Amino acid sequence: MANTYDWHINQLDAKIKQDGKDNVIYIVHWTYTAKDKTKPDEYMASLIGTHGVEYVEGEDFIEYKDLKKSDVVGWLEAGIDVDAKKLNLDNQIELQKNPVDEYLKPDWN
Repeated sequence: MANTYDWHINQLDAKIKQDGKDNVIYIVHWTYTAKDKTKPDEYMASLIGTHGVEYVEGEDFIEYKDLKKSDVVGWLEAGIDVDAKKLNLDNQIELQKNPVDEYLKPDWN
């Protein structure tokens, strides 16, 4: 498949204060998308979800003002089976290209 993938970070849930730190992220709300590279405007699929992260006192901490998308994506990719997500998205796009179902609406009413 010639698909490209992208993370979108929808929201970060944070504790206002925890262990002397401000804005400690504990949930990442995400959308993961795939587009067919050959026809990106025609075939697209997405998954949404949440991922819990935990700050342990004494471990490295990134202040919210210094947090980058790449940091959060790193958390996601370390804690989520990305290959399974890609396979799911690839299958969704394949079904768009080669449908196996149709949706019939009877006009009996």
